[in-house]
Amino acid sequence: MPDRVVFTRYIEETEPPWDQGNVPWIVRILVRWAMTILAFIVAEWFVNGIWDGAPIFLQGTEGYLVAPAIFVIVRAIVRPILIFLTCPLQLITLGLFILVVNALVVVLVEEVCDWFDVNFEIDGFWAAFVFALAVSVVTFALSRFLRRSPFGPRRRLFS
Repeated sequence: MPDRVVFTRYIEETEPPWDQGNVPWIVRILVRWAMTILAFIVAEWFVNGIWDGAPIFLQGTEGYLVAPAIFVIVRAIVRPILIFLTCPLQLITLGLFILVVNALVVVLVEEVCDWFDVNFEIDGFWAAFVFALAVSVVTFALSRFLRRSPFGPRRRLFS
């Protein structure tokens, strides 16, 4: 009889394959960028569909490719700073102020796109708010969809 018994268990991996260490960083960035491009297209269609006068203007190849790239960069750099600075408001509103932070990030992306002459314009804060909400929902849905493997859940063995 052995002196000790080692219990092993299988744990499902919850990270998508592009967030794991075995995929090169450039592939992870390109997948996030592609998800954001699709999210921008869906969000533009959604916001312009519920508003009269088309408050979102995204046109041309540079608008559909460069604006999401700028969004990914600004969101990665500025959003954590804004979340930290608005921490008391986050606590008071039980996290709902994050929607306002996302809208501020979209407004900042619009300003950065103006610097680089990219065709991305938003008319007003509420259009940015709804656009940010739509982009968040679409990227969340895409990340959940891409987590699923066609071969079933992958498992890792831990001892």
